[in-house]
Amino acid sequence: MKQFSLSSALFLSLGLSSTASAGVVSGVYLGYGANEQWGCAYKQSLTWDSTASVNYSNLRLSERLWDLGDGMTTVTWCAQVYQGVTIGNTYAFDVVSMDLVPQTPPAPGPMGYAKAAIMSDAMSRWLGADSRVIASAGNANPAAAAFNALVWELINENFNSTDFATIISRMSLQSGAFRSNLSGQALTIYNTMVASLGQGGFQTTDTEGWLSATAQDQIRMAPVPAPAVLALAAVGGLGLRRRRR
Repeated sequence: MKQFSLSSALFLSLGLSSTASAGVVSGVYLGYGANEQWGCAYKQSLTWDSTASVNYSNLRLSERLWDLGDGMTTVTWCAQVYQGVTIGNTYAFDVVSMDLVPQTPPAPGPMGYAKAAIMSDAMSRWLGADSRVIASAGNANPAAAAFNALVWELINENFNSTDFATIISRMSLQSGAFRSNLSGQALTIYNTMVASLGQGGFQTTDTEGWLSATAQDQIRMAPVPAPAVLALAAVGGLGLRRRRR
C-alpha cells in the first residue's frame, strides 16, 4: 500500500478512473460469508444530516462469496443496499475502476473519485489480499458487519461534498440517507474503522468494481497477478504502481 496526503485527491482520482472497463468476470454466487443481521434503511432523497423518519429492514451485513471457476472462493462486498443476487445463479459483471460503482438504476449511482479514494483507504487498512476483514479488527462476523456498514454508508450517503475530511466527519449510521441500528461489537469495530480513515495520510491499494445491469454491484481487492504474469510485466517494463499489505 501507499500513503497520500489530502492534497493528493486529484492524483488518486486519476488513478481510480484510469479505465472504464478491464474486462468481464463471470461466477456463481455462493451466498454469505461472515455476517450479522441488522436493521438498515436507505432513502435516497435524504441528506447526510437528516433525521427524518425511515423504514428499517433486517439485512445481512456480510461478505459475498463467489465461485469464479478457479477452484477458489472469491470474496466481494456489495455496493447497493436493495438490489440482490440469488444463490446458485451465475452472473457476468464488467470489471471497472471502483469509482464507477455502483451504476444506476437503482440508486445511488457511481460513488465518484472522493468516495472511492476514501474506500480505497478503508480497504487498504482493514482488508487482506483476499478481501476479508483482517483478524486484528475483531471477531469475523461483527467485523464483516462493520465493514459492510462502512461500505454502504460511504457509497449511499449524500454528503454534499467531495472534500475527504468533510465526508468522513459526516459519516453516521444514525442520520442521513443510509442508516443502520448496528450495536455491540459490530458498532465498536465500525467506529474504529471510521476513526482510522485518513490517519497518517490516505492509503491506496489495488481495487476493482463489478458492474451489472441486473445484479447487485460489487467491490473487492484486485486479484494479485500470477507469477508468470508478473514476470511478463517486469520484462515489458510495465511494473506495478502499488503494492498490497
